[in-house]
Parts: sequence; C-alpha cells; structure tokens
Amino acid sequence: MGTRDRILEAARRLFNDAGEANVSASDIAASVDLSPGNLHYHFPGKDRIHQALFDTFQRDMIMLMAPAVQTPGLFQEQDQDQEGAIETSWLFFTVVMEKIFSHRYLYDTTVQLIHQDPGVARGMRRLLGLKQKACLVIAQELLSDQGSPRPPNLDRLAEAMCFSLTGWPAYSRLQYPGEDDTVLLHRGVLQVLAQCAPHLDGDRREFYLECDNMYTQMVQGPESTLD
Repeated sequence: MGTRDRILEAARRLFNDAGEANVSASDIAASVDLSPGNLHYHFPGKDRIHQALFDTFQRDMIMLMAPAVQTPGLFQEQDQDQEGAIETSWLFFTVVMEKIFSHRYLYDTTVQLIHQDPGVARGMRRLLGLKQKACLVIAQELLSDQGSPRPPNLDRLAEAMCFSLTGWPAYSRLQYPGEDDTVLLHRGVLQVLAQCAPHLDGDRREFYLECDNMYTQMVQGPESTLD
C-alpha cells in the first residue's frame, strides 16, 4: 500500500472512531508516522483527504447500487422462485450496509458535513435518491405474487426502507454502543427488510425468520449454536 493510500485508510479509521470534526491533519500524520510536511505533500489539507474519501465512497456506492436500478438488473440472473428473491435482496443490502459502515462517519454527522461542503451535500442527496430507487425495485420484487394484500403505496414503504438503510449507522451507535459490527450489520439489514416482512409469504417469509433467528443467536453469544 502506497503512502497516499495509507493516509486515506488511516483517516477513514480515525474519522469513523472519533468523528471527522475531532480529527486533525496532525492526528492523521502521526497515525501513519509522517511529519505534517510530508502529509501536506500528498494532501494540502484535511479537507482534501475528506474529499478523496468521499469521492471513493460515492463511486463505490453507485457501482454497488447500479444493478438494482438498472433494467434488467439485480434479479435478472436468478430463478424467479420466492426464496431466491429474498436471498438476493439480503445479499444486496448486506454489501451496501458494509460499505456504509466502512465510511460511517459520513452518516454519523451527515447534517454537519453537508453544511460544510456543498459537494458532499450534492453527493449524499444523489446517493439517497439511488438508495430509494433500489429499495423500491426490491420491494416491488419481494411483494410480487404474494398471498397477502400488497401495500397500497410502495413508494412510502421504499422510503421507510431507505430511511432504515441511511439512519442505521447513527442509530446503532447510540442504541448498541460497543456492539460488534458484524452483529450491527446483520441487524441493520433485518431492519431494512422488516418493512417488507409483514407482507411476505411462503419461502420468503421463512428465509426472513431464519435470518432473524440467526441474529438472535449472534446476540446471545458463542454459547448459542447456529442452526
């Protein structure tokens, strides 16, 4: 890993742990054993580091969410069975949530960051729009051909899914301080799909309940075995 990448990785970790506003350029330099002058050679200021991290995050998120908003997209290569759709959705949200958690400082202090940087504000709104579109596509797929009545307004359900996906990092830090990230990620995906759960039938509902059971056993600790 080159010096520039080491700086970005160290800054990302520090921002996630302490909050972007509480980390100085000197803190970043010290964490990678560089003098402030050497850090300045690669990045003229902390704002440039933050911008580089956000640019990478935005690009990665767009690439991750593209299959869900393109036609044909996320579900094109699977058999259209009931369990296949929920498994694909679960995997999709897990990968997206992992990426969000890797840059969770952006979600812990979103309002502050968008006031500081109009470019970040535009980017976060663009990603929010993509997330909501992806949630709508997934809700439409999961709730198709179900025995239960379909919700009258899928747009609202998709917005609730998007809210859970976006707000989970900050909420989980408050509600579950010190909890293992693996458990938080799993619970976060459950929370997103919980918006659809009351309307699921058959294999799709069974898969969701199995995932819920896995989370319960993870929380109980190593003495509990996964079935």
